[in-house]
Amino acid sequence: MFAHFAGAQSPPGYAVHGLAGGVFVEQVHSEVTTQTGSAERHRTITRVARYAATVRADTLVITADSLRLDETADGTHQVIDVDAVIGGRWRLLIDARGVATVVEVPFVPGTVADVSDLSSAMDDFFPAAPPMIAPGAQFTDSSHRAWRRLADSAAARRFRWSEQRPSDTTYTGPDSVQVHTMETAHEDGNVAWNVQRGPVAWSRHIQTTVTSHFAGRTVRAIADQRIVVSRLR
Repeated sequence: MFAHFAGAQSPPGYAVHGLAGGVFVEQVHSEVTTQTGSAERHRTITRVARYAATVRADTLVITADSLRLDETADGTHQVIDVDAVIGGRWRLLIDARGVATVVEVPFVPGTVADVSDLSSAMDDFFPAAPPMIAPGAQFTDSSHRAWRRLADSAAARRFRWSEQRPSDTTYTGPDSVQVHTMETAHEDGNVAWNVQRGPVAWSRHIQTTVTSHFAGRTVRAIADQRIVVSRLR
């Protein structure tokens, strides 16, 4: 069983019961450009969701109370039918650092997943717990995430972070085709952390470039994503 959030002089950390009863509103705006040879496709995806959190023993249950998903692709706008996902639930375990292990996801139709794969929405929904540093101080954690503590607000400690996530992988795709993928991701974020309730507001700006080489072709995808989350209660 998880303990309650640590006291005012202890390092910030997650406890599942501090999230119980929380209602979170998430706004996601993504710009995605895909380049294949001389062809280029541009998509804008926006998602607004309201999630409610409850607790069953040591498991955090997140329910999608409301959801809207829009896509504009090459100048054509459409509102995606997400009725099948509304009311869907994710079950997850979350450790003190904020690392989530998702043990159950809702059904997400292919027409929705093709635009936004909501089954993975809780994989990194909650931000990492910040380090215990004084206002104005800086710290780099074991994940190479650089933190800086900002001036506190009346009800929360405030932090800023940034990190780089490079990767280089090769795998065998369909028809035994070798695929070599290089990915670079840069993330900047801010979080307001309440001692009793954990994160009460946060934002993330993630810039990702993925380059894939296979069968003599090169495909490059460039994504710019902005995420804003606030806890209503």
